[in-house]
Amino acid sequence: MKRKRGLRGRHRYFRTAGAATALLAAAWATGASLDTVHAADAAPQQILLKADEIIYDSNARTVTARGHVEISDQDRTLLADYVTYDEVRDVVTASGNVSLQDASGNVAYADSVELTRDLRAGALSGFSALIGETARLAASSGERRDGRVTVANGAVFTPCTICREEGERMPLWQIRAERITHDQIGKEFVFEGASFEFLGRQVLYLPYFSQADPTVTHKSGLLLPDIGSSTYLGSYTKIPYYISLDPSRDLTIAPIITTRAGVVLQSEYRQRWNDGGLWLQNTVGYDPGAEGKPGRSLWNSSLMGSGRFTMSKTWRSGFDVQLTSNDTYLQRYELSYLDRFTSNAFIEHIEERNRLAFDGYFFQSVRAADVPGQIPLALPLVEYTHIPEQKILNGRLRIDANALALARDLGTDMVRGSVAADWRAPFTTGNGQVLTFETLIRSDLYYVSDDGTFGSGGGSPDKQTIGRALGFGMAEWRWPFARQIRGGSTTLIVEPIAQLIVASSGGNPEGIPNEDSRSFEFDATNLFSAMQTPGLDLWTGGSRSNVGFRATALLPTGSMEATLGQNFRFRSDPNFAPGSGIGDKKSDIVGQIKFQFPPSLVLIQQFNIDPDDGTIRRNEVYIKAAFGRATLDFSYVKLPQTVADPSIGEQEQVSISTTIPVFGNWGVFGEARRDLAQAQMLESGIGIKYEDECFVVSLGFHRRDTETLNLKPASSVIFRIGLKTGFAGG
Repeated sequence: MKRKRGLRGRHRYFRTAGAATALLAAAWATGASLDTVHAADAAPQQILLKADEIIYDSNARTVTARGHVEISDQDRTLLADYVTYDEVRDVVTASGNVSLQDASGNVAYADSVELTRDLRAGALSGFSALIGETARLAASSGERRDGRVTVANGAVFTPCTICREEGERMPLWQIRAERITHDQIGKEFVFEGASFEFLGRQVLYLPYFSQADPTVTHKSGLLLPDIGSSTYLGSYTKIPYYISLDPSRDLTIAPIITTRAGVVLQSEYRQRWNDGGLWLQNTVGYDPGAEGKPGRSLWNSSLMGSGRFTMSKTWRSGFDVQLTSNDTYLQRYELSYLDRFTSNAFIEHIEERNRLAFDGYFFQSVRAADVPGQIPLALPLVEYTHIPEQKILNGRLRIDANALALARDLGTDMVRGSVAADWRAPFTTGNGQVLTFETLIRSDLYYVSDDGTFGSGGGSPDKQTIGRALGFGMAEWRWPFARQIRGGSTTLIVEPIAQLIVASSGGNPEGIPNEDSRSFEFDATNLFSAMQTPGLDLWTGGSRSNVGFRATALLPTGSMEATLGQNFRFRSDPNFAPGSGIGDKKSDIVGQIKFQFPPSLVLIQQFNIDPDDGTIRRNEVYIKAAFGRATLDFSYVKLPQTVADPSIGEQEQVSISTTIPVFGNWGVFGEARRDLAQAQMLESGIGIKYEDECFVVSLGFHRRDTETLNLKPASSVIFRIGLKTGFAGG
């Protein structure tokens, strides 16, 4: 006699070995036998079975769940309208709105499936899958193997979001293949008989290829190329290949093939570890057209990179490298537009509040006005800082020692030693005034050797030892006032600041070279510094005062800040150049305005105003803005002639780069940089770009109007394409 037992409107948890066994356990709940539950299931896991009705047929030896069926464990979830477990065949059959989700969040859909009882293998009909966040795979049929591999026959794959509106369901691009195999554990797709389709039209056919699935962040493979044309290179293409060595290391090799300037091989190695990292970018180029042309070489190379290494809890080391074999090589191949390069290596010991560092610097310049023999080698630079833990006279004591050796092929060599002690103590009164006292004493010793190459004495060498003793005392007063406005959502802080500094005069005797303070700029960032020069060689001596204020508004979405002030001296200091804005009895009036509303808007302006006639001698404005997909990066710079490089003269430049959405996913981008002082364009560019969730393509034109050494003004056109899928390799 046929026996059926049912359970309606119930759901239960069962500790079993698989989803099919859960169905048997459900049957047991109605009085059925549990003979098929194996005693070998020594490590049971909890399974949830939900259904409107569960029926056990003892004659047919089947367990059936009907209506809103859900079978799930910690790794997989099966949903269907109708699920049957056949004890004889040991398979689970599901039909009606079938979906199977794995632990990674990938979801497969089918009209019907037939799986083994652990849901790890079987056949699928009318199959589709959601992989990652947006990637989709659809097929007429498929099969499941070993719980990790899905084979789709007559399949289509796309990473693009499918529009739900009628008539707009065609993805931007897709791959149609005879067979697609997806290894969910290995995170890999294998395509057989694959056609790439763009807007429904075939653009490329590959009989076989494999690639990482969209959930992979790094896997070896070809990256999409850059294609372009320029005045010096002719037509060119860059074809990068990405090699994933392990989760923390990778290597990218990118040959650049040109029609006019030979071939360049570019490689980039990256590695990260817990307390450091390494980045190296090397290029080697062969230019067959360079022979007989001034400033060009048959073979060229460059090396850029940086490394940080932790040796122990208190010791670390590192390096930065920027080198090129030819003055115009990097600019000609559009690899870099640097014209001065800095390489250094260091080892550093930091323990509590003490620091000891050994540094070495090598400089290289490709500027036409720079004489290579005059560029120094700084080796070694030794710095030591000690800050005692305990307070000294209620203040902080800091001791610094510094040793530096500079050597040149032409001009002045120098060895310098310096020792300084600095004491600083702040005090706060009962009504909120902040009084700070600081004093410093310092001793410097120089050994200077000049070969007379650039002197006025006819080329006779000169060697001398020069010593100096320096010191200052400072008293600073601040009184911040804070008030909440706009219902407490905004805090306004106004802080007047005054400093009186008494410092030793005559601290810059003739013969001491100024090596580390040549690029000194007086502005709002160093207005309230006791020593406003960045290095040790140029001493800011004499009695003086700094007076000004700072106002800050802390808003719910950002902040606004303004600083304004001036320096007053009892006597002029001739060691500062006339255009520096400081050194006279009254300095420039300096200020800074800063608006920060991240991530939409950042605006910074710095200015120097001549106190005699009110003209703006120095003005810098920087704006970064982003509103949706529209971006703006703007800068305006007006600078007086600098002591560091008088050949440059006064500068006034404006630079802008922007991206403007036009319609839909289309936009235009552009850039421009103009020398207002010389009424000359320096560079410009314009292009068009399309970008959506799975695809980006751009076509741009760039023009460089400057002339550098043997490089005349030049133009370039570049085409870039990217697929946001993991199919870009990286």
